[in-house]
Amino acid sequence: MRLNIPQNLFPRRLLEEIKGYLDNPKFLVIIGARQVGKTSLLYLIADCLKKKVKDNSIFYFDLENLELLRIFNQGPKEFLGYLLSLGAKPDERNIILIDEIQYLDNPTNFLKLITDHHKNLKLICTGSSTLDIRRKFKDSLAGRNVVFELFPLDFSEFLLFKREDAVRTLLLETSLEEIIKKGVVPKFDKIRFHIPDLERLYEEFVIFGGYPEAVLTENRDQKIRYLTEIYHSYVRKDIKDIMRVDNITAFNELVRLLSLQIGNLLNPSEVCNSLKIARETFTRYLALLTSTFIIGLLPPFFRNRRKEIVKMQKVFFVDTGLRNSIGRNFNPLALRPDAGALIENAVYSQLLKNVGILESLHFWRTQSKNEVNFILLKDKPIPLEIKYREFKGCSIPWGLRSFLATYDTDHAFVLTKSYFGITESNNTRVIFKPVWL
Repeated sequence: MRLNIPQNLFPRRLLEEIKGYLDNPKFLVIIGARQVGKTSLLYLIADCLKKKVKDNSIFYFDLENLELLRIFNQGPKEFLGYLLSLGAKPDERNIILIDEIQYLDNPTNFLKLITDHHKNLKLICTGSSTLDIRRKFKDSLAGRNVVFELFPLDFSEFLLFKREDAVRTLLLETSLEEIIKKGVVPKFDKIRFHIPDLERLYEEFVIFGGYPEAVLTENRDQKIRYLTEIYHSYVRKDIKDIMRVDNITAFNELVRLLSLQIGNLLNPSEVCNSLKIARETFTRYLALLTSTFIIGLLPPFFRNRRKEIVKMQKVFFVDTGLRNSIGRNFNPLALRPDAGALIENAVYSQLLKNVGILESLHFWRTQSKNEVNFILLKDKPIPLEIKYREFKGCSIPWGLRSFLATYDTDHAFVLTKSYFGITESNNTRVIFKPVWL
Protein backbone atom coordinates (compact mmCIF):
# COMPACT_ATOMS: atom_id res chain seq x y z
CA MET A 1 0.00 0.00 0.00
CA ARG A 2 1.27 3.47 -0.86
CA LEU A 3 2.08 5.55 2.19
CA ASN A 4 0.51 8.93 2.89
CA ILE A 5 2.82 10.54 5.44
CA PRO A 6 1.01 12.70 8.03
CA GLN A 7 2.23 16.25 8.45
CA ASN A 8 3.67 17.82 11.61
CA LEU A 9 4.98 14.64 13.22
CA PHE A 10 7.35 15.21 16.13
CA PRO A 11 10.78 13.59 15.64
CA ARG A 12 11.94 10.87 18.01
CA ARG A 13 15.47 10.51 19.38
CA LEU A 14 15.70 6.98 18.00
CA LEU A 15 15.27 8.33 14.47
CA GLU A 16 18.82 9.74 14.46
CA GLU A 17 20.25 6.32 15.30
CA ILE A 18 18.14 4.58 12.66
CA LYS A 19 19.22 7.04 9.95
CA GLY A 20 22.70 5.54 10.07
CA TYR A 21 21.32 2.18 8.90
CA LEU A 22 19.01 3.25 6.07
CA ASP A 23 21.64 2.48 3.43
CA ASN A 24 22.68 -0.73 5.17
CA PRO A 25 21.55 -3.95 3.39
CA LYS A 26 20.32 -5.47 6.67
CA PHE A 27 16.63 -5.32 7.49
CA LEU A 28 15.63 -3.23 10.49
CA VAL A 29 13.27 -4.24 13.31
CA ILE A 30 11.80 -1.66 15.69
CA ILE A 31 10.28 -3.19 18.81
CA GLY A 32 8.25 -1.49 21.52
CA ALA A 33 4.98 -1.48 23.42
CA ARG A 34 1.69 -0.73 21.73
CA GLN A 35 0.92 2.96 21.26
CA VAL A 36 4.50 4.21 21.82
CA GLY A 37 4.70 5.61 18.27
CA LYS A 38 6.19 2.82 16.14
CA THR A 39 3.93 3.58 13.18
CA SER A 40 4.69 7.30 13.44
CA LEU A 41 8.39 6.42 13.50
CA LEU A 42 7.91 4.46 10.27
CA TYR A 43 6.35 7.58 8.75
CA LEU A 44 9.34 9.65 9.88
CA ILE A 45 11.74 7.10 8.38
CA ALA A 46 9.76 7.15 5.13
CA ASP A 47 9.98 10.94 5.07
CA CYS A 48 13.78 10.69 5.39
CA LEU A 49 13.90 8.12 2.60
CA LYS A 50 11.92 10.30 0.21
CA LYS A 51 15.20 12.08 -0.48
CA LYS A 52 16.81 8.78 -1.52
CA VAL A 53 14.04 6.99 -3.47
CA LYS A 54 10.97 7.93 -5.49
CA ASP A 55 7.71 8.53 -3.61
CA ASN A 56 6.06 5.64 -5.45
CA SER A 57 8.78 3.26 -4.21
CA ILE A 58 7.76 3.35 -0.54
CA PHE A 59 5.15 0.80 0.55
CA TYR A 60 3.48 0.32 3.93
CA PHE A 61 1.78 -2.85 5.21
CA ASP A 62 -0.04 -3.35 8.52
CA LEU A 63 -0.22 -7.06 9.35
CA GLU A 64 -3.14 -6.52 11.70
CA ASN A 65 -5.02 -6.40 8.39
CA LEU A 66 -6.02 -10.04 7.98
CA GLU A 67 -6.13 -9.93 4.17
CA LEU A 68 -2.57 -8.55 4.02
CA LEU A 69 -1.47 -11.13 6.58
CA ARG A 70 -2.92 -13.90 4.39
CA ILE A 71 -0.88 -12.68 1.41
CA PHE A 72 2.33 -12.43 3.43
CA ASN A 73 1.82 -15.89 4.96
CA GLN A 74 1.69 -17.45 1.48
CA GLY A 75 5.38 -16.64 1.17
CA PRO A 76 7.77 -14.24 -0.57
CA LYS A 77 6.66 -15.21 -4.09
CA GLU A 78 3.02 -14.26 -3.44
CA PHE A 79 4.10 -11.07 -1.66
CA LEU A 80 6.37 -10.05 -4.55
CA GLY A 81 3.55 -10.60 -7.01
CA TYR A 82 1.30 -8.40 -4.89
CA LEU A 83 4.05 -5.75 -4.68
CA LEU A 84 4.34 -5.65 -8.48
CA SER A 85 0.57 -5.26 -8.73
CA LEU A 86 0.90 -2.11 -6.58
CA GLY A 87 3.32 -0.59 -9.09
CA ALA A 88 6.70 -1.54 -7.65
CA LYS A 89 9.49 -1.63 -10.21
CA PRO A 90 11.83 -4.62 -9.60
CA ASP A 91 14.87 -2.86 -11.08
CA GLU A 92 14.56 0.11 -8.68
CA ARG A 93 15.09 0.39 -4.93
CA ASN A 94 11.85 -0.12 -2.97
CA ILE A 95 11.26 0.53 0.72
CA ILE A 96 9.00 -2.01 2.45
CA LEU A 97 7.58 -0.87 5.81
CA ILE A 98 5.85 -3.67 7.75
CA ASP A 99 3.90 -3.00 10.96
CA GLU A 100 3.49 -5.82 13.53
CA ILE A 101 5.82 -8.36 11.91
CA GLN A 102 5.25 -10.82 14.77
CA TYR A 103 1.86 -11.78 13.29
CA LEU A 104 3.57 -13.60 10.41
CA ASP A 105 3.51 -17.39 10.80
CA ASN A 106 7.17 -17.67 9.76
CA PRO A 107 8.82 -14.23 9.72
CA THR A 108 12.29 -15.80 9.70
CA ASN A 109 11.84 -17.50 6.35
CA PHE A 110 10.10 -14.50 4.80
CA LEU A 111 12.68 -11.91 5.91
CA LYS A 112 15.66 -14.16 5.13
CA LEU A 113 14.56 -14.89 1.57
CA ILE A 114 13.70 -11.27 0.79
CA THR A 115 16.96 -9.97 2.29
CA ASP A 116 19.18 -12.57 0.59
CA HIS A 117 17.61 -12.63 -2.88
CA HIS A 118 16.02 -9.22 -3.46
CA LYS A 119 18.68 -6.61 -2.79
CA ASN A 120 16.51 -3.78 -4.14
CA LEU A 121 14.01 -4.26 -1.31
CA LYS A 122 14.84 -2.53 1.99
CA LEU A 123 12.76 -4.03 4.82
CA ILE A 124 11.92 -2.00 7.93
CA CYS A 125 9.60 -3.75 10.39
CA THR A 126 7.97 -3.13 13.76
CA GLY A 127 6.93 -5.58 16.48
CA SER A 128 5.09 -5.28 19.78
CA SER A 129 6.44 -8.24 21.74
CA THR A 130 10.00 -9.43 22.18
CA LEU A 131 8.66 -12.74 23.48
CA ASP A 132 6.74 -13.48 20.28
CA ILE A 133 9.61 -12.20 18.13
CA ARG A 134 12.14 -14.38 19.97
CA ARG A 135 9.88 -17.38 19.56
CA LYS A 136 9.32 -16.86 15.82
CA PHE A 137 12.71 -15.44 14.79
CA LYS A 138 15.41 -18.07 14.39
CA ASP A 139 19.20 -17.89 14.68
CA SER A 140 19.48 -18.03 10.88
CA LEU A 141 18.71 -14.29 10.84
CA ALA A 142 21.95 -13.49 12.68
CA GLY A 143 23.92 -10.89 10.78
CA ARG A 144 20.97 -9.94 8.61
CA ASN A 145 19.05 -7.64 10.95
CA VAL A 146 19.48 -4.69 13.31
CA VAL A 147 17.04 -4.33 16.23
CA PHE A 148 16.03 -1.00 17.79
CA GLU A 149 13.87 -0.50 20.87
CA LEU A 150 11.35 2.35 21.01
CA PHE A 151 10.11 3.45 24.43
CA PRO A 152 7.48 5.95 25.51
CA LEU A 153 8.77 9.53 25.42
CA ASP A 154 11.63 10.52 27.69
CA PHE A 155 11.44 13.92 29.39
CA SER A 156 13.27 15.81 26.63
CA GLU A 157 10.89 14.31 24.03
CA PHE A 158 7.98 15.16 26.33
CA LEU A 159 9.08 18.81 26.29
CA LEU A 160 9.36 18.67 22.50
CA PHE A 161 5.80 17.34 22.18
CA LYS A 162 4.68 20.08 24.58
CA ARG A 163 6.44 22.66 22.37
CA GLU A 164 8.56 23.80 25.33
CA ASP A 165 11.59 24.43 23.15
CA ALA A 166 13.40 26.97 25.37
CA VAL A 167 13.43 24.87 28.55
CA ARG A 168 14.21 21.75 26.52
CA THR A 169 17.36 23.39 25.15
CA LEU A 170 18.47 24.34 28.67
CA LEU A 171 17.79 20.81 29.88
CA LEU A 172 19.85 19.21 27.12
CA GLU A 173 22.79 21.56 27.79
CA THR A 174 23.16 20.14 31.31
CA SER A 175 22.16 16.51 30.75
CA LEU A 176 24.06 13.59 32.26
CA GLU A 177 25.46 12.81 28.82
CA GLU A 178 26.92 16.30 28.44
CA ILE A 179 28.49 16.12 31.90
CA ILE A 180 29.83 12.56 31.69
CA LYS A 181 30.92 12.26 28.06
CA LYS A 182 31.98 15.83 27.32
CA GLY A 183 33.18 16.96 30.73
CA VAL A 184 30.74 19.89 30.74
CA VAL A 185 30.66 21.80 34.02
CA PRO A 186 26.93 22.42 34.49
CA LYS A 187 25.92 26.07 34.66
CA PHE A 188 22.60 26.59 36.31
CA ASP A 189 22.37 30.38 36.17
CA LYS A 190 19.92 30.40 33.21
CA ILE A 191 17.86 27.41 34.35
CA ARG A 192 16.90 28.98 37.68
CA PHE A 193 14.49 31.34 35.90
CA HIS A 194 12.52 28.34 34.59
CA ILE A 195 12.37 26.16 37.71
CA PRO A 196 8.59 26.60 38.29
CA ASP A 197 7.81 25.62 34.68
CA LEU A 198 10.17 22.63 34.77
CA GLU A 199 8.78 21.40 38.09
CA ARG A 200 5.21 21.66 36.78
CA LEU A 201 6.03 19.91 33.52
CA TYR A 202 8.06 17.19 35.22
CA GLU A 203 5.23 16.46 37.64
CA GLU A 204 2.84 16.03 34.71
CA PHE A 205 5.39 13.70 33.11
CA VAL A 206 5.70 11.64 36.32
CA ILE A 207 1.94 11.38 36.87
CA PHE A 208 0.81 10.70 33.29
CA GLY A 209 3.94 9.20 31.72
CA GLY A 210 5.28 9.38 28.20
CA TYR A 211 2.78 7.68 25.89
CA PRO A 212 2.60 10.18 23.00
CA GLU A 213 -1.18 10.49 22.82
CA ALA A 214 -1.44 10.97 26.59
CA VAL A 215 1.18 13.73 26.38
CA LEU A 216 -0.61 15.50 23.52
CA THR A 217 -4.00 15.26 25.23
CA GLU A 218 -4.60 18.32 27.41
CA ASN A 219 -7.76 17.16 29.17
CA ARG A 220 -6.97 15.31 32.42
CA ASP A 221 -9.97 12.95 32.25
CA GLN A 222 -9.13 12.05 28.66
CA LYS A 223 -5.53 11.29 29.64
CA ILE A 224 -6.76 8.92 32.35
CA ARG A 225 -9.26 7.25 30.01
CA TYR A 226 -6.57 6.77 27.36
CA LEU A 227 -4.02 5.23 29.76
CA THR A 228 -6.65 2.94 31.23
CA GLU A 229 -7.61 1.77 27.75
CA ILE A 230 -3.96 1.05 26.87
CA TYR A 231 -3.67 -1.38 29.75
CA HIS A 232 -7.06 -2.98 29.14
CA SER A 233 -6.30 -3.49 25.45
CA TYR A 234 -2.91 -4.95 26.41
CA VAL A 235 -4.58 -7.48 28.72
CA ARG A 236 -7.22 -8.36 26.13
CA LYS A 237 -4.96 -8.48 23.08
CA ASP A 238 -1.32 -9.21 23.90
CA ILE A 239 -2.03 -11.75 26.63
CA LYS A 240 -4.56 -13.51 24.42
CA ASP A 241 -2.37 -13.43 21.30
CA ILE A 242 1.07 -14.09 22.74
CA MET A 243 0.93 -16.35 25.75
CA ARG A 244 -1.66 -18.52 27.36
CA VAL A 245 -2.56 -17.14 30.77
CA ASP A 246 -4.60 -19.78 32.54
CA ASN A 247 -5.27 -17.72 35.67
CA ILE A 248 -6.16 -14.21 34.54
CA THR A 249 -7.18 -13.22 38.08
CA ALA A 250 -3.75 -14.11 39.46
CA PHE A 251 -2.06 -12.35 36.55
CA ASN A 252 -4.00 -9.13 37.14
CA GLU A 253 -3.32 -9.35 40.85
CA LEU A 254 0.39 -9.82 40.14
CA VAL A 255 0.41 -6.64 38.04
CA ARG A 256 -1.36 -4.75 40.82
CA LEU A 257 1.06 -6.12 43.41
CA LEU A 258 4.09 -5.16 41.33
CA SER A 259 2.70 -1.64 40.90
CA LEU A 260 2.80 -1.32 44.71
CA GLN A 261 6.39 -2.60 44.92
CA ILE A 262 8.18 -0.22 42.54
CA GLY A 263 11.70 0.47 43.74
CA ASN A 264 11.64 -2.48 46.15
CA LEU A 265 13.52 -5.76 46.09
CA LEU A 266 11.41 -8.41 44.39
CA ASN A 267 11.06 -11.55 46.50
CA PRO A 268 9.57 -14.30 44.28
CA SER A 269 8.75 -16.59 47.20
CA GLU A 270 6.73 -13.90 48.99
CA VAL A 271 4.85 -13.02 45.81
CA CYS A 272 4.06 -16.65 45.02
CA ASN A 273 2.82 -17.27 48.55
CA SER A 274 0.70 -14.11 48.50
CA LEU A 275 -0.92 -14.97 45.16
CA LYS A 276 -0.98 -18.72 45.75
CA ILE A 277 0.72 -19.46 42.42
CA ALA A 278 3.59 -21.77 41.50
CA ARG A 279 7.09 -20.39 41.00
CA GLU A 280 6.98 -21.52 37.37
CA THR A 281 3.75 -19.56 36.81
CA PHE A 282 5.27 -16.46 38.43
CA THR A 283 8.35 -16.72 36.20
CA ARG A 284 6.19 -17.11 33.10
CA TYR A 285 3.98 -14.14 33.95
CA LEU A 286 7.02 -12.00 34.76
CA ALA A 287 8.56 -12.87 31.38
CA LEU A 288 5.34 -11.80 29.68
CA LEU A 289 5.32 -8.45 31.48
CA THR A 290 8.94 -7.69 30.63
CA SER A 291 8.73 -8.87 27.02
CA THR A 292 5.69 -6.67 26.35
CA PHE A 293 7.43 -3.63 27.88
CA ILE A 294 5.15 -3.23 30.90
CA ILE A 295 7.81 -3.67 33.61
CA GLY A 296 11.57 -3.65 33.89
CA LEU A 297 13.77 -5.56 36.31
CA LEU A 298 16.85 -3.83 37.72
CA PRO A 299 19.76 -6.13 38.65
CA PRO A 300 22.21 -5.43 41.49
CA PHE A 301 25.74 -4.15 40.99
CA PHE A 302 28.28 -6.07 43.03
CA ARG A 303 31.92 -7.07 43.21
CA ASN A 304 31.92 -8.51 46.71
CA ARG A 305 29.50 -11.41 47.09
CA ARG A 306 29.88 -11.55 50.84
CA LYS A 307 29.04 -7.90 51.48
CA GLU A 308 26.71 -6.86 48.66
CA ILE A 309 23.31 -7.94 47.37
CA VAL A 310 23.95 -10.19 44.37
CA LYS A 311 20.69 -11.95 43.42
CA MET A 312 17.49 -10.04 44.15
CA GLN A 313 16.23 -7.57 41.55
CA LYS A 314 14.16 -4.41 41.84
CA VAL A 315 10.98 -3.94 39.86
CA PHE A 316 9.87 -0.81 38.02
CA PHE A 317 7.28 0.06 35.38
CA VAL A 318 8.53 1.23 32.02
CA ASP A 319 5.93 4.03 32.06
CA THR A 320 4.74 5.75 35.23
CA GLY A 321 1.43 6.80 33.65
CA LEU A 322 0.58 3.20 32.89
CA ARG A 323 1.61 2.24 36.41
CA ASN A 324 -0.68 4.91 37.88
CA SER A 325 -3.58 3.71 35.73
CA ILE A 326 -3.24 0.25 37.29
CA GLY A 327 -3.43 1.75 40.77
CA ARG A 328 -6.10 4.27 39.68
CA ASN A 329 -4.19 7.09 41.31
CA PHE A 330 -3.39 10.24 39.34
CA ASN A 331 -3.17 12.56 42.32
CA PRO A 332 -0.47 15.29 42.46
CA LEU A 333 2.83 14.36 44.11
CA ALA A 334 2.08 16.46 47.19
CA LEU A 335 -0.96 14.27 47.94
CA ARG A 336 0.69 10.89 47.35
CA PRO A 337 2.22 8.59 49.97
CA ASP A 338 4.11 6.88 47.14
CA ALA A 339 5.66 10.11 45.75
CA GLY A 340 9.23 9.03 46.53
CA ALA A 341 8.81 5.63 44.87
CA LEU A 342 7.09 7.21 41.88
CA ILE A 343 9.94 9.70 41.37
CA GLU A 344 12.43 6.81 41.59
CA ASN A 345 10.44 4.95 38.94
CA ALA A 346 10.40 8.04 36.71
CA VAL A 347 14.20 8.31 36.98
CA TYR A 348 14.52 4.60 36.18
CA SER A 349 12.35 5.09 33.10
CA GLN A 350 14.40 8.09 31.97
CA LEU A 351 17.69 6.22 32.41
CA LEU A 352 16.34 3.09 30.70
CA LYS A 353 15.43 5.12 27.60
CA ASN A 354 18.90 6.65 27.40
CA VAL A 355 21.28 3.82 28.32
CA GLY A 356 23.82 3.33 25.55
CA ILE A 357 24.56 0.04 23.83
CA LEU A 358 27.77 -0.46 25.86
CA GLU A 359 26.21 0.62 29.15
CA SER A 360 24.02 -1.10 31.71
CA LEU A 361 21.86 -0.01 34.63
CA HIS A 362 21.92 -1.44 38.17
CA PHE A 363 21.30 -0.62 41.82
CA TRP A 364 23.73 -1.09 44.72
CA ARG A 365 22.96 -2.38 48.18
CA THR A 366 25.13 -3.93 50.88
CA GLN A 367 24.16 -6.54 53.42
CA SER A 368 24.38 -3.74 56.00
CA LYS A 369 21.79 -1.82 53.93
CA ASN A 370 23.93 0.96 52.51
CA GLU A 371 22.28 1.69 49.18
CA VAL A 372 22.46 3.79 46.01
CA ASN A 373 19.36 3.97 43.80
CA PHE A 374 21.09 3.58 40.44
CA ILE A 375 24.51 2.62 39.12
CA LEU A 376 25.16 3.43 35.47
CA LEU A 377 27.88 0.99 34.49
CA LYS A 378 30.26 2.43 31.90
CA ASP A 379 34.07 2.30 31.99
CA LYS A 380 33.61 3.16 35.64
CA PRO A 381 30.42 2.81 37.69
CA ILE A 382 28.51 6.10 37.99
CA PRO A 383 26.22 6.29 41.05
CA LEU A 384 22.96 8.28 41.07
CA GLU A 385 21.15 8.77 44.36
CA ILE A 386 17.67 10.32 44.55
CA LYS A 387 16.83 12.71 47.38
CA TYR A 388 13.62 14.40 46.31
CA ARG A 389 13.60 17.14 48.93
CA GLU A 390 14.89 20.61 49.61
CA PHE A 391 18.64 21.03 50.29
CA LYS A 392 20.48 23.85 52.05
CA GLY A 393 23.92 22.66 51.01
CA CYS A 394 25.87 19.82 49.37
CA SER A 395 25.21 17.16 51.98
CA ILE A 396 26.22 13.80 50.49
CA PRO A 397 23.84 10.95 51.48
CA TRP A 398 25.43 8.24 53.59
CA GLY A 399 24.80 5.42 51.09
CA LEU A 400 26.47 7.38 48.30
CA ARG A 401 29.38 8.29 50.57
CA SER A 402 29.83 4.59 51.35
CA PHE A 403 29.83 3.71 47.64
CA LEU A 404 32.44 6.37 46.86
CA ALA A 405 34.66 5.01 49.62
CA THR A 406 34.44 1.56 48.00
CA TYR A 407 34.58 2.24 44.26
CA ASP A 408 36.67 4.48 42.04
CA THR A 409 34.64 6.79 39.80
CA ASP A 410 34.91 10.27 38.33
CA HIS A 411 31.29 11.40 38.64
CA ALA A 412 28.46 10.93 41.11
CA PHE A 413 25.02 12.51 41.14
CA VAL A 414 22.47 13.42 43.79
CA LEU A 415 19.08 14.03 42.16
CA THR A 416 17.15 16.60 44.19
CA LYS A 417 13.84 18.42 44.02
CA SER A 418 15.27 21.77 42.91
CA TYR A 419 18.77 22.15 44.42
CA PHE A 420 21.92 22.72 42.35
CA GLY A 421 25.45 22.29 43.65
CA ILE A 422 28.87 20.70 43.13
CA THR A 423 31.27 19.25 45.69
CA GLU A 424 33.90 16.49 45.94
CA SER A 425 34.28 13.27 47.88
CA ASN A 426 37.12 10.74 47.58
CA ASN A 427 38.41 12.56 44.47
CA THR A 428 34.98 12.24 42.84
CA ARG A 429 33.00 15.21 41.59
CA VAL A 430 29.53 15.01 43.15
CA ILE A 431 26.90 16.99 41.28
CA PHE A 432 23.59 17.90 42.88
CA LYS A 433 20.93 18.55 40.25
CA PRO A 434 17.11 18.39 40.09
CA VAL A 435 15.53 15.14 38.90
CA TRP A 436 14.07 16.92 35.88
CA LEU A 437 17.62 17.53 34.62
